[in-house]
Amino acid sequence: MSSEKQALAMNEKAPISPVAGPGRVETFASTATSSSDALAPESGDVGGLIVERLRAYKHAVDYLEKYISQTETLHKILGKEYTKVLKTVDEPLREGHHFSQAPGGIASFFETLRGNTSKLSVAHTECAVELKSGVLPILERLHKEIKDRQKHVAEECERKAKAVAKARNSTQNQVELLGTWTSAFDGLGGADGKLTKIPDGKMKPENDPFLLKKGVIKRLEKQVLEENAQRQDLIGVQNHTQQFEGHIVSTIQSALNALNTILSNQAELQRKMYLDVLEKGNSIPPDFEFVNFLTRNAETLIDPAAPKRTVEAISFPGDNHRATIPLIEGAIQRKGTIMRSYNSGYYVVTPAKYLHEFKDHDSVTSTKDPEPEMSLFLPECNISPLTKDGKFVLTGKVTKGLMSSKHDYAFKCGNAAEGQKWYDAISQFCANGTKSAAELSSAATSPAASVAPSVVTAASPAASVAATPVATPADMELELQIMDCMCTCVVLGVLMTTDWISARLYSCLFIVFLVFFVGGCG
Repeated sequence: MSSEKQALAMNEKAPISPVAGPGRVETFASTATSSSDALAPESGDVGGLIVERLRAYKHAVDYLEKYISQTETLHKILGKEYTKVLKTVDEPLREGHHFSQAPGGIASFFETLRGNTSKLSVAHTECAVELKSGVLPILERLHKEIKDRQKHVAEECERKAKAVAKARNSTQNQVELLGTWTSAFDGLGGADGKLTKIPDGKMKPENDPFLLKKGVIKRLEKQVLEENAQRQDLIGVQNHTQQFEGHIVSTIQSALNALNTILSNQAELQRKMYLDVLEKGNSIPPDFEFVNFLTRNAETLIDPAAPKRTVEAISFPGDNHRATIPLIEGAIQRKGTIMRSYNSGYYVVTPAKYLHEFKDHDSVTSTKDPEPEMSLFLPECNISPLTKDGKFVLTGKVTKGLMSSKHDYAFKCGNAAEGQKWYDAISQFCANGTKSAAELSSAATSPAASVAPSVVTAASPAASVAATPVATPADMELELQIMDCMCTCVVLGVLMTTDWISARLYSCLFIVFLVFFVGGCG
């Protein structure tokens, strides 16, 4: 009885804890046995903590599911994108006939590129299928296991917590009833006093503190049984949760291994495909295509060993016509008009009876069309006798240019033999070329010379022909420029002079210069 009194006294001093409501899932077994209080304070929601931890694992697995799902979607998209890549090289090469179809060339390289790109497209599509069928189901099953375990733990903890809460409420009510009647007993003086406030001065038997204490102890025994049962269940939940977490981690590792295997195989295939493309491209010899190109188009391409074309080897209509072959050509000298000295030039006598003058031989053989400095139509010219030192004079009119009257052109060859060749070639076409040299010489000194005005004039001997200044186109151009300049100066002088005497003087100078110039050109 002494121990019961002590327990009752302690219970009377123990604070009254709030009773857990039906919607709460509190657990008390963790500290109930270590507390001397009848109603131990709440130590925390162990079941709720474990449920929350399982929920965290469920979310982690859900993240992995989404990761794998997006990876599967990515490879599915890559499979379609590689199909688009394949379309860029799927068509035959344009102008593909320029490439060799034999292995080891550009065409073979593109065949390898097409084949490997197609394999990559298929590989990504298969990778997506393997991820969806081989990795995602593992995580989906684990997700469901965690969800089921979370639900089971929550239900068991709630059931045990309700049983404990019910026992604690029963104990709480009994303790409060005991406190009420023990307080009433002490306030009335206890065993020596009179229970004046109690009808008839006595308690009902069921309110006797002694019996009420026995009821508290009875309820405490049931409460402790429920708390210890809950504690034992929670310990089992904790131990099972540790094992279940190991199962979760190992399952995640299994899924990651499957993921790594699938992606590694796909990555290795991709590496091999691109390595194969690289090797095929690097194995093409630099001259492989061009050598085959030369072989296939040998009839069209130029043979470097073939000789070059030359103008001499080319034949064309009229190439060997007799009118195109000069009778004589070469360098001889002609006396100038102003400087009165002989200047060398390149001359050609053609079957068309023309004597052409060029600056030099290059003017004849240049790439441009040959443009003679002067051309004389020999049938309209007269020729003087050939001198011993190879000189002769042609009297005629240039067929083009500003000169409209006949002039004398004195020529000199290097020696008498060369002069004879030129004289024979020219004289055969001249108006008086049918006469011999002796006849031409006698005709020049006889009175009958006046009959041939094309050779000499009636008042001039034949010797005067050679003494007549020779006018070249360049000389005539220079004389015209000088005349133009003088005319301009005289006109400006007349216009700028107010004195009529000076004006007349300028006019007279202009007339004298004009007469001198015309006489020089004639």
